[in-house]
Amino acid sequence: MTRDLFRNRPTTAVTLRERLLAARPDQARWSHVAGYGITGAAGAFALSAGLLTVGARVMARLPLVPRESLRGRPDVTVRAVHPDRVHLDASATTRRDGLLALRQSGGTVHVRLGPVADHPTQTTVSRPLLARDTDEPLLVDRAKSNGFFWAGTPQTAHGLGTEEVEISSPVGPMPAWLVRPDEAEGSVPGQEDTWAILVHGHGSARGEALRVIPLLHRLGLTSLTITYRNDVGAPASADRMHHLGSAEWEDTEAAIEYAVAQGARRLVLVGWSMGGGIVLRTSVRSAHRDLIEALVLDSPAVDWQDILVYHATALKAPAPMRRLAMWMMTSSIGARMVRLHEPLALHEMTPAYYGRHLRHRTLLFHALDDATVPPAPSRHLAALRPDLIEFEPFEGASHTREWNRDPARYERLLADFLGDALGLGEQAAALEVPVRDPAAPALEGSIGLRL
Repeated sequence: MTRDLFRNRPTTAVTLRERLLAARPDQARWSHVAGYGITGAAGAFALSAGLLTVGARVMARLPLVPRESLRGRPDVTVRAVHPDRVHLDASATTRRDGLLALRQSGGTVHVRLGPVADHPTQTTVSRPLLARDTDEPLLVDRAKSNGFFWAGTPQTAHGLGTEEVEISSPVGPMPAWLVRPDEAEGSVPGQEDTWAILVHGHGSARGEALRVIPLLHRLGLTSLTITYRNDVGAPASADRMHHLGSAEWEDTEAAIEYAVAQGARRLVLVGWSMGGGIVLRTSVRSAHRDLIEALVLDSPAVDWQDILVYHATALKAPAPMRRLAMWMMTSSIGARMVRLHEPLALHEMTPAYYGRHLRHRTLLFHALDDATVPPAPSRHLAALRPDLIEFEPFEGASHTREWNRDPARYERLLADFLGDALGLGEQAAALEVPVRDPAAPALEGSIGLRL
């Protein structure tokens, strides 16, 4: 019957299909279904791959794009203001012990607060009001915490003579604070040719160094607090992206060149967070390694791969997305997908790499409650080089807030380390710490700006 049906018709693709339908209708029907299934699966795969790529690209760009607008966002609620104390909504920031400062209205209001003293209610904490740095009073309103504690410049915060200078870096002139020692103000004499280069962290600012500048000044060191590419007030890189220290170390090298040209004979490199990673990279790549006497690292970014995986995991990003994001940051083809002009040398920013190449004495602080840069890589690096590294963990401190947690301990450790490394043991041991009293009255001309 089927043979008679097709006997007088040409054998074409259509007639063959009809014969299949007539001869094996079920098989033909399933071939249709399979075709649609393969097409659907391919579409789903393409969609899934597209979403994976988009997610990886977002993940890769997050730490690379400068986000200065986040600096001023309020994160604390002020509930009551008394002449001697302030009540705040309890939060991870306000409950943490140690020193804290608050600013409002972009810095027209700035106050310094002491450690948690009481819990007026189940949902609030009370902190003593140590000092007001501005005329405008603190209001019952939202406020921004200032982990740097001090505000303004070394001049407005501490009364130290401060020069605004420019460093000629490969991408343009970078502003910096230059603070010279002064024997009349108690500086140890004869150390002005020892320069401390101070490097702030990711998304941070020069004000991060205000907590240690008084100690360095008292030890007689010349302090140069730098900016680097893509900072506010500094030139942008060609791609306007952070390179996580992979390229920014060149700006620190430019600062070293400036210091040497100004008569520096010994160098101490100090860095916080990504600035710590920049310091490490500078110490192993600088043309002036022989002038570097010591490193001081505060919650440093020792291993960027570990940091990135830590945050991606916290966001519950799937492993394939994490791997793809890492590839985008470290390969020539992938770098173009996230608008980097060159891939990042993350393989050269690990404990193993620094452990092999480090040759300078190092004081390494790390907050054990650090949820930004996990402390494990710092501990690993210290274990690799116990001959060079003094590791000082701080219980109860958050990221780069070891000084805030215990200023006296922090400055004692720093003074003793530098005293030994620079041959200033007796003078360093004689210092009363903290050098600048956290409750010191505001100086004339003090401001609340973060600079």
